[in-house]
Amino acid sequence: MDSTNKILAAFQGNSVPGREFSPEDIENGWVKDDDNAVLPDWETPLKAIGKIIGIGERDPTKDEISLIDLLQRKPFKNANGDQINDLERAAHHELAYIPSFNTIIIINVVSPTNQVQTRFKKEKQKYTQADILKRIPPLNRVSDVMWTVWSTVSKSPNSLRYIGIDQVTNSDTLGIMKTIFEKGEAKGPIKWPGLKFGLDTEEGQALLATPSGLAIAWLMIDRAGKLGKRIPTVSIYSVYPEMGGYYRMLWDLQPSSPTSAAPPATPRPTSRSKIAAQTKRSGRRSLHVLHKRVLDYETAKCKGKALYNNINAAFQGKASLGSVYEFSAQSLENGWRYEDEVEELDDTWNEALKMISRTLRIGDRLPTEAESLPDEMTGGFYDVAYIPSFLTIIATDTQSPRNQLIFNSRGDITEAEIQRRLPPLHRLSDVIWTIWNINSRSPNDLRYIGRSNVLDEGAVAIMGRFFDDRGGITGWPGYTYGIDTEEGQALLATPNGVAIAWLLIDRAGRLGRRRPKVTIWSAFPDAGRGFHMLWDLEPI
Repeated sequence: MDSTNKILAAFQGNSVPGREFSPEDIENGWVKDDDNAVLPDWETPLKAIGKIIGIGERDPTKDEISLIDLLQRKPFKNANGDQINDLERAAHHELAYIPSFNTIIIINVVSPTNQVQTRFKKEKQKYTQADILKRIPPLNRVSDVMWTVWSTVSKSPNSLRYIGIDQVTNSDTLGIMKTIFEKGEAKGPIKWPGLKFGLDTEEGQALLATPSGLAIAWLMIDRAGKLGKRIPTVSIYSVYPEMGGYYRMLWDLQPSSPTSAAPPATPRPTSRSKIAAQTKRSGRRSLHVLHKRVLDYETAKCKGKALYNNINAAFQGKASLGSVYEFSAQSLENGWRYEDEVEELDDTWNEALKMISRTLRIGDRLPTEAESLPDEMTGGFYDVAYIPSFLTIIATDTQSPRNQLIFNSRGDITEAEIQRRLPPLHRLSDVIWTIWNINSRSPNDLRYIGRSNVLDEGAVAIMGRFFDDRGGITGWPGYTYGIDTEEGQALLATPNGVAIAWLLIDRAGRLGRRRPKVTIWSAFPDAGRGFHMLWDLEPI
């Protein structure tokens, strides 16, 4: 409620206006990368916006869209006037401005504040808010960047009405959106127009309190004098609901008409204990409580523990679970196109591969082109790099046939129909084992399995939680967990870990007993993205 109350107070003239920044502030520490842009999958919402504001139900032309990315690449003077040359180079604000549609779309933001905090945590330094302010340019908040750049590209700054979030990646925000979707009629994510909430609702207030909503809150609070009184609403939807991901927000800052009713009086603050008591009495699920929990971590732990027990049972010859069928080279011809191509892995795997080469005592080196055998199976597809000399497999991009069937049918397909249409070879664990058999002289020597650029929101959220617990997102060598630990079992339960679990269970007779552990790290820790996993199936 706090942000909502501040917005109402600002609309009533009871707040201090935010600082007005100028184009000169953009030049203080920032490099402006200005380009025209095409916005994928925004056509339908933008047509709806065009219809509402009276310019026709159409897409914006390329010339109407300005993609502006402010990159922190120049020395700057901080708020105290001190010259700062030590830059947070990963910090940037990438936004698309569409003045003719009264719209801004936030593409990607890595704030200087978060980058400074991450650096302090990584270096295990104690810091205060004053320490942060010394290290960042005055123009640093996304709400101020939005307003300042909008003022330069728009003839009428107060015409700003719509603010979209292109892809929500923050784990807190994803947790809130997922909870709200599950409360809806569809019991899950839905496409545009999605679900819409006003700020007078519990859902709207929970969304406003997320990192993705706070920028909107501060924009309305700081710029109330310029924007005037608004009646904000937020729509949430998924671009790919069948896959359960790619969540978006669209905030509508609808101007209030002169005849609109006065805003409700600001309620008196309620103590946390009183809120908790009210929630307990009502029996309702509080979105604010769930916001703090974010992850369904307990479920991941339970599922991971069960998989861990099954793996141990398989090692002891007491389990025969799942698919133990041995697929042949002919299986690859049954429903698949098999593409074999020599290609280099991207540089973000260099340090991990060097560690593997040292462990295997084949030198401190990277695999040659001749040693790397990326194979892509399309339909669904499995894009996997096989490096037999490094005893290593790295999954670079995967889309299972099962998920592809659900996606193509928009979820309107029965389990029986899915099973009827799947080829016998369709699970990632079976694909890994089958192609390893083809490419390796000794299949049971498989030891390392990597997953490049984890995208599943559940896996990303769990990894983000572990990074936070250890002081922040970090690069290689990251953090390592055995699957006898709570963290390792939670990672084993993610979609990216389940394939490893079934490989160990189904192929225990061939692989023998292993002591699995998993390392997680970020390819781009300063930007907070590009999460990788490396599973080490160390023989016992």
